[in-house]
Amino acid sequence: MFKKSYFFVLAVALFVSSCDIASDTQGVDSRKVLISEQFNRTITQQQLASFWTLAGQPEASTFALYDIDIYRIVYKTTGLDGNPVEASGAIMVPKGAANAGLLSIQHATIFNNDEAPSVDRPGLISVITRKSLFASMGYITFLPDYLGYGATAGILHPYQHKNSLATASYDMILAGLEFIEEKNLQLADFSVNMLGYSEGAYATLALAELAETSSPPFETGIISAGAGIYDLTSTIDHLLLNVNDQNECVACYAYFIYVYHTIYELPGTLSNYFNEPFDDIISEGLFDGGFSDSQIRSKLPRNTKDLIRDSFITAYMQGEYPDLRNALKENNIQYIPDATVLIAHGTADSVAPVFNSDQFYENAINAGKTNITYIRTDGANHSTGIFNWAIETLNILERHPKSIALQ
Repeated sequence: MFKKSYFFVLAVALFVSSCDIASDTQGVDSRKVLISEQFNRTITQQQLASFWTLAGQPEASTFALYDIDIYRIVYKTTGLDGNPVEASGAIMVPKGAANAGLLSIQHATIFNNDEAPSVDRPGLISVITRKSLFASMGYITFLPDYLGYGATAGILHPYQHKNSLATASYDMILAGLEFIEEKNLQLADFSVNMLGYSEGAYATLALAELAETSSPPFETGIISAGAGIYDLTSTIDHLLLNVNDQNECVACYAYFIYVYHTIYELPGTLSNYFNEPFDDIISEGLFDGGFSDSQIRSKLPRNTKDLIRDSFITAYMQGEYPDLRNALKENNIQYIPDATVLIAHGTADSVAPVFNSDQFYENAINAGKTNITYIRTDGANHSTGIFNWAIETLNILERHPKSIALQ
């Protein structure tokens, strides 16, 4: 679900500038999905290298090769009600990269709309800032906002909701291919690598399933998923049976329960799940996209046991709340992609329990999948586990700019 790394608060001033970029090429028919595009800013290679060096990650800084132009796009996708909706995202273009690769990054949990890729608020260390290193390697990179952020900020983000995350990400790729055509950008091929951490890992595997079971105008490249929650059913059971355990992100589970109660129109009120006064605090708009991570954490308890009602835990574990259980089951990730897969997880992750990746890997092996790698980092929690995942993903992309099996 949520990730937070200490160095993301560094070097805001490193990210300013603007520039223009080249234009028009080949791919898919124009303006079928893409509605509009607008240049935002440029992040230079030097800024990226300095940022990661100052952040204490000099190894990461070596992957910064190109300046990056950032664009905001609006495109057509489908809402939760099945009707068309205009969503948004960002596209990062490495300047001067001949025959660039393609990459779709599904972002992790965010609470504040200002962090959304398409918003990329000046002075804020946003998703763009954190993910631009991947584009700087020579990848044209698509970053969907998802529903609930950017152009759709007026609706509740369907957090950890498989179909909407997959669809918004898939349609973002289609819009991105139209953008590439209009800008005449030259590609190595039409293989789209897909990656994400936390909620982004869940969204990445949901996207891979949609891509591999559809007939898209692109191939599925390497898939990299770090610290995801894939078995929602078992994870909620684990949470409720271990409410006394420390949890790195109580806010994530408050968000998740609130979202599922709302989008599935479950019976009862938030008071069924949450202790006072947190039921009222949440219902009054805590997760409407206007509050930062720190603001939300300050309004919620530090421990899960202080947030969740004992009566809900007892009733749920005795088989009550069948509608909630059905919603969780509907959104479990069970599909094993055909493409090459890297998964990573820290054993001390208290947000996304490591059994999610353990079970995914076991299921993949039992299904006969051979092109999968699992990095299981002893002692890493949700915040620190991102480093091994990110470095290994960067290494894989550097070695395999096209979709080639892991060695």
